Amino acid sequence: MQTSAGVYKSAYIVEPAAYIGPKDFVMISLLDDFENERSAVDAAMGRGIKHAEWLDTARSERTR
Repeated sequence: MQTSAGVYKSAYIVEPAAYIGPKDFVMISLLDDFENERSAVDAAMGRGIKHAEWLDTARSERTR
């Protein structure tokens, strides 16, 4: 989204998988300011993927 200052903000959302259970959560993280929309989207995608991988690893270790 573009702010009134003309910069872009981005966010990513990691949603819980319904089959995992009630201890999962949804996380929304606002990222830094970006000069253009493409950079904001790329940053959100990169962080979202890293977070999803971390969450998957944490879930796998928890079920061992």
